[in-house]
Amino acid sequence: MIPEWDRRMARIGFILGRPYWGRGYAGECADALTAVAFDHLDLEVVAIDHAEGNERSKRTIESFVDEVGGSYDGLLRNWLAIDGDVADHHRYTIGKEEYRRATES
Repeated sequence: MIPEWDRRMARIGFILGRPYWGRGYAGECADALTAVAFDHLDLEVVAIDHAEGNERSKRTIESFVDEVGGSYDGLLRNWLAIDGDVADHHRYTIGKEEYRRATES
């Protein structure tokens, strides 16, 4: 998690090794980091993104964002450089109040 204090938001992300794919860990991580951002750091927005073409991450993030009341914000062109390649990323955000409404028991 990368807090951006002046913007009252955090960007979350994680990388799982191949043996851990498909076990639900990514969704659990996203939920836990989002809860920390809102409940303990008192931030207002959480952002999460995935690289263009990463269909596994796309499905996981879209499912998580739908469950917690977030939304798709759009495409960030040339957003992140990894191993010499620059990738476009799709960005999603969740607001604190949206999250609260969606996760109330």
